[in-house]
Amino acid sequence: MTYRRAILKSLAGVLPFSLLGSVSGGEHKKPEVPVLSPGRDYFKELGVIPFINAAGAYSAYGGARMRPEVVDAMRYAATRKVKMNQLHDAVGKQIATLVGSEAAMVTSGATASIVLGTAACMTLGDEAKMRQLPDTAHMKNEIIIQVKHRYTYDRALTVAGATLVEVESEQDVLDRVNDRTAMMFFLKPTQQGDDIAAQDYIALARELGIPCFCDAATTTPPANNVIEGVNEGFDLICYSGGKGLRGPYSAGLLLGNKDLIRYARRHSAPNDLSIGRGMKVSSEEYLGMLVALESSLNVTEEEDFLYKKQRFTNITEQISDIPGVTTKVFESDSITNELYLDIDWDTKVVKLSREDFIAELRRHNPSVEIRLLLFSGGRIQLSATVMADGEDMIVGSIIRKVLLQFS
Repeated sequence: MTYRRAILKSLAGVLPFSLLGSVSGGEHKKPEVPVLSPGRDYFKELGVIPFINAAGAYSAYGGARMRPEVVDAMRYAATRKVKMNQLHDAVGKQIATLVGSEAAMVTSGATASIVLGTAACMTLGDEAKMRQLPDTAHMKNEIIIQVKHRYTYDRALTVAGATLVEVESEQDVLDRVNDRTAMMFFLKPTQQGDDIAAQDYIALARELGIPCFCDAATTTPPANNVIEGVNEGFDLICYSGGKGLRGPYSAGLLLGNKDLIRYARRHSAPNDLSIGRGMKVSSEEYLGMLVALESSLNVTEEEDFLYKKQRFTNITEQISDIPGVTTKVFESDSITNELYLDIDWDTKVVKLSREDFIAELRRHNPSVEIRLLLFSGGRIQLSATVMADGEDMIVGSIIRKVLLQFS
């Protein structure tokens, strides 16, 4: 399967013709200009400025770029009404079949998956306890978590009223599990590694009879990692839908044990007694998430890398002749297998700091966002995950213009 060419419509009207032709220091191929069908320019009306995302599928930047077939599916669902529980059942069943899990549900994002999954483990379908949350008196309310797995989003574990119990060894787990323990939590990947490896953690949870939940939200692409994650044997595992899987921005997946998924569903909309009543998922998101997963599973890692490498080649060809500038394609890690493009320069030749370079790209029209890794020596890094075919040529020409301006 090859990527269908699709340029973000929001770019139309903000690309000066000067960017599409030659730039000082060399002639370069003109990228195709996006063509818009007649209609309102909503962002312009609102005074909201579109930008080219060369940083990655971050939530603050609107997640990933949905594939055309996902947009088509969401448009289909938006014009037809079905009963939500029936759609939820059908989509969950199909997703479970695709990834090999007992059960599945679409959520309003990975964080919502954590809230709902945690609540499910705490109440185990007991309606009285469900109504009681976040008051956790007289119920299991402790979550075992490795110290190295504490992270920005672990507050989602406490939304339903749980408390976190930190551990650093298997003996710690044995010492701290008690009749109040509702769940054991695992995060992947982590920057600090694990004190207890995933398979050892899962085995320990099974031995103790405790549900084991994994947050694997950022481990895609490739989409095949979802299948591999399910096969590891966690009782519950969640993924972000609007990033590596290129589904709806506000969607996610919760997969695993059929009973726990059933309990998690009772904690979500449209159920009125649920703590997740506000975590609604629309019919557009249900269908869009299913099609996003189907599409992503049909794209091999090799095809994904080839697409991204071509985007990077189109950028580097425009700046490789600038004195003092070096580029390198960087592969992140063995879990996500993501590609990035590092750009560096000799500040004696190109008299520009990394921070000022970021600012220049943001000020440009069109504006460009890239990654600045402050904790890795201030490295400049680009991602092709969100860039459409054609945007890479524009990004390359803008970067060239900025670097030459300060050479």
